[in-house]
Amino acid sequence: MENENKNVVMFPKWKSRLERIGLEALKEKRYQDAVDSLLPLIEYGVASEDVVTGLLMSWIETGELDRAEELCQQKMKESLDEQYYHYLHMYITILFQRNRYQEIVDLLEEVFESEDIPHQSRTQLWQMFEVSRKLLEGHQQEQGEKWKVNFFEALDKNDSPGQWRALDTLKEQSAERFLEDFKGLLVDSSIHPIIKTAIIQWFRDSEVNNPITVSKFGQTFELVPSELNQFQSDYMIKQIQLRLGDMEQSNPSMYDMVNQLLYRYCFVRYPIFPQEEEVPVIVEALKQLGHEYLQLPYRFDEAVDGVEKYKQEIELCEQHYTLLVGES
Repeated sequence: MENENKNVVMFPKWKSRLERIGLEALKEKRYQDAVDSLLPLIEYGVASEDVVTGLLMSWIETGELDRAEELCQQKMKESLDEQYYHYLHMYITILFQRNRYQEIVDLLEEVFESEDIPHQSRTQLWQMFEVSRKLLEGHQQEQGEKWKVNFFEALDKNDSPGQWRALDTLKEQSAERFLEDFKGLLVDSSIHPIIKTAIIQWFRDSEVNNPITVSKFGQTFELVPSELNQFQSDYMIKQIQLRLGDMEQSNPSMYDMVNQLLYRYCFVRYPIFPQEEEVPVIVEALKQLGHEYLQLPYRFDEAVDGVEKYKQEIELCEQHYTLLVGES
């Protein structure tokens, strides 16, 4: 909050009068009157710590939480030691009023790790941390149940985009408590392959250690989600990208396009990765598609068999990805 009157002097008597009237109004719970008297002291840059605290309390009570948050952040940057923790406490109070429990938990975890906190402040902050953490867990459980219901409603309607949106929100939470609800879908032939990918990645990112069974593209296999890697780091995918290296140098736009085709092809099929013998065929299929899309001449490598099949699969995966996930 900038000093809007930094070139204008406030006379001491006016300063004392505004401070007295403002703090009296605060004591009498006339919060808007308190704001009217205390705010000029901030604007003229002559506010004591009591005035700043009084204005913050008044703004909190009148619902001016944006202004209170901005001032609190400013004072936290300027203050040292006890005063810093005083404003940190008020800042957390503002976040609490706004139900921003995740921010409180993240902030306090960082504070507890990196700062030497006075005992009294640490006790107060720890209490706020525990309350916020419990409220956050309750809120997440409530939201998780809501999105689980949304997912299965979309499933009943055969609404794959609706299923994707629900999973995109659910993946912000641990999959552990949803495991029994979702793992059976991975062997259900009616579930879209992209939805299965999303569920498997959710399990992987939640470090699910239990073996699960997956049926996808005519294959049934068992895996442990926590042991899966990101498909971008898979060795065979890197081999494909390496063989497209000349294209990256000669035509970067085409390379970006075919790399996106490769990403989406692998995303739809995940966790089934290309086999070593498939690499040259997939590379040739991507090269042909890149040149066809940009309407550029290309001499096909006739020594590679089965290219047309892979071109069709890659294009089909691209279409499904675009329809379900979008262009991003």
